[in-house]
Formats: sequence, structure tokens, C-alpha cells
Amino acid sequence: MLLLALLASGCAGVRPHEAEADLRTTLDGRAEAPVLWRMDADADREADAAVERLLADSLSADEAVQIALLNNRRLQATYEDLGVAQASLVQAGLLGNPVFGGRALWGLDEGGAPDLGFNVAFEFLDVLWIPMRRRVARSEYGAARVRVAEAVLDLAARTRSAYTRAQADRLRLSFQTEITARAEAAYTAALLLREAGTIPAADVLAEQARYEGTRLDLVLAEQAAMESRERLTRTMGLSASDYRLGGRLMPVPDDEPLAQPVSPEADTPEASGETLDVAALEARALESSLALQAARYDAEAVAGRLGLARGAAILPDLELGGELEREDGEWEAGPEAEIVLPLFDQGQARRAALHAELRRARADYAATAVDVRSATRVLASRLGATRRVALQYQRVLLALRADLTAQTLRQYNAMQTGVFGLLLAQEAEADAARRYADALAAYWDARTDLDALLAGRMPDLGASALPSASGAMPAPEAGH
Repeated sequence: MLLLALLASGCAGVRPHEAEADLRTTLDGRAEAPVLWRMDADADREADAAVERLLADSLSADEAVQIALLNNRRLQATYEDLGVAQASLVQAGLLGNPVFGGRALWGLDEGGAPDLGFNVAFEFLDVLWIPMRRRVARSEYGAARVRVAEAVLDLAARTRSAYTRAQADRLRLSFQTEITARAEAAYTAALLLREAGTIPAADVLAEQARYEGTRLDLVLAEQAAMESRERLTRTMGLSASDYRLGGRLMPVPDDEPLAQPVSPEADTPEASGETLDVAALEARALESSLALQAARYDAEAVAGRLGLARGAAILPDLELGGELEREDGEWEAGPEAEIVLPLFDQGQARRAALHAELRRARADYAATAVDVRSATRVLASRLGATRRVALQYQRVLLALRADLTAQTLRQYNAMQTGVFGLLLAQEAEADAARRYADALAAYWDARTDLDALLAGRMPDLGASALPSASGAMPAPEAGH
């Protein structure tokens, strides 16, 4: 066993590329884009070249995610946790170094040649602990691996969400600009009509107040668009935001497979949609949850350390070695041994602490399972709700507003209504389109979060994904 341990120690080495391969294996089928660990200059050049190619044209959501996985330096820093865990795994398989000692003694009265002594010793029982130490380190490495994989999925989901918000805020800004322009036109018309003496002063003040209100909303929309773009820039790890966003927010697909079940009385656009099996989703989320896998590895590591502590209580430290000594010109040699007597510290406190850690790890595992189930139900419900809202705009409200504007225009041409009625109808149509952009963003955010959960990522449910009644975009989630 000693020989095997010596051979294993001599061959052990830290190989970061193997850790990167393990990470890719863990992410296989989960991540939306390949990952690259920037561990040397070649990897840096490869990643920088890929990012430059992606930025050469307008960005899609998939390309933004790819850039984030290649370029976000906080994610790269997280990769190093895996490097540390791999080094700890290698360290756990190494034998302790032997201790070499020597002494020289001179007689105080006689002088002359000193008496010399040399000894060498190593921890004999260390050989027995190596397999247990490696099991503990392997569990800790597994926990680090799935946590890094979860960080990758989290960044991908946050990047896709940031891209959606940037698109939605850009669209909202264009609609708000249109609304402000129409309010300005109405105010200008009111001034002209007031000069002609056809409307009272109160009507002019009302149009002016409405126009000034839309100008304030425009300032807020411009700021929201700027901040959402910067949020996307940060997730992609870019130093400037001079890239171009491509495409538009996609409408809600008619054949959406994840339809929220509705009550029989509900009269919604998706009443005939496919019923969602939430229980099946919960089971799938539990099976793929990386947070649960990490909690299980943590519990296994603590159990392994507890086994080491129990073993150490039975087999205390034992050092074996040899001593070579010259006394009065004669060399003498022989074995030596040292043993630590467990008289005072029998490891009871350490074992008690590890028992507590193990109970905590098991409780954390159970709590994480509860969180995953709850998150699944919340996201499934949120997906259904946002889908119904977006479809209501997509199938009903936008068409109604367009018909109303067309009808008002015909009335205006027939001199059956005034210019203010026409402008108000057009403004209401633009406002409905602005709210539709909010609803679409909320739907795609919910879709992204649920997809990421089913791939293994634990979402943050601290912020609502539904647009507020005022039409403002929801607050960004914590950590986004």
C-alpha cells in the first residue's frame, strides 16, 4: 500500500484542462453556448477573436449569450474556484513529506569532534487516510464543478433577460417618442384654435399639461433604455456599449407548449392551449437542479470528514523513522517511533462540530428541494400569466386600438370629430403598443427563467416579471 501511495503521489499533478473538460461535460445539454476558460494567452486570443467576430454585426440574443460566456470576467473568476478544488483533490492524494532532523553536540570541557545524530520520520498512518481524504476532496470538487456550471447557466439567463429588456426599452422609447410628438401636435393645435377663439383657455391648459407629462415620460423612457443597455453591456463584459442590437421582440408563439392551465370559466385567448403538467415540471427541475447536486456533494464531503475524524480518534498520529547517531567516534543506527497519546483531546469536539455540519448540509439539501419545487410552480404560473397578457394585446387590444384609430380618422375626414379626438386615438394606439412591448418582455423573461430552471439553474424570484399597471417595466432582479 505504501508503494502504491508513493507511486500515486509521484504521478499526481494539477491539470486545469481536465477541469475545463469536466465543466463542459456537466454543461452538456444545458448551456446555450460553449464555454471557454481563459487560463492562458492562447485562450485569451481565441476568446477575444470570437468576441470581435460576434460584434462585427448586429447582435442576436444567442450571440449576446455567447459573448457573455466568453468575455464576462466575473464568470472567468468563478472558473478559478474549480481550479482550486482540483488542486485540493490532487493535494489530498499526496503523502506528507518526511521530516529530516540532525544534531551536533560538543562537550563543554573536552572539545574535539562533536557527537552527531540524524533522524528521518514520516507520518505512517497518513497512507491509510489518503483514500478517505480523496473521497472528501472528490465530493468538494464535484460541488465546485456543479456550482461553476450553475454560474454559467445563471449568466446565460441573465444575459438573455438583459437583451430582452434592452430590446423592450428601445421599443418603448420609440413609442414614447411617438406619443410625445402627438401630444405636442395636440398642444400646438390647441394654441392655434385658442388664437382663433374656438376653444376655451382651459382646453389649452389641459393639452399643455398632457404634453408636459409625456415629455417627462420620455425622459424616463430614455433613461430606462440607457440603463438596460448598460446592464446588457455589463453581462457581456464589454468596456463600451457601441454595439448594435438586432431584431425585434418576438411575438408569443401560437403553439407554445408550456401553456398555463386556466379555469373552465376563464375566457382567454389560450383557453384551447395545451395543459401544463406542473408536477412533471417539478420532477424534471429536481432531477436537473445543479443546486441540489451541489448540496448533495456538500453533505457527502462532510460525511467523509466525519469518517476521517472517527478514524483519527481510533488511530492517533503515529510517526515512524530511523535514527543514525555517532557518539564517541562510533556510529549507531536504529528505528524510532512517536505516537500521540489521545489523553486530553480525543477529537470529540471536532466530531460534534462535523455532526452539526452534516445535519446542516442535509437540512440545506431539503430546503433547496423545496425552493426548486416552489420556483417551478411560480415560474410556470408566471409564464402562463405573462402569456395571457401578451396574447390579449397581440390578438385583441392592438387590433381594437388600430380599428378605433381608423374609425376616428374616418369621422375626422367626415368632420364628425375634431383634431383632438383623432390625436387622442392615435396616442392611445401608440400607448397600447408600448404596453405590449412590456408584456412581451415579461413573457420572454419568464420563458428564459423557466428554461434555465429546467436546465439546472436556480432562479432569483425576488422581482415580479409582470408589467405594472402603469405600463412601466418591472424592476431588474437582484444581482442582474
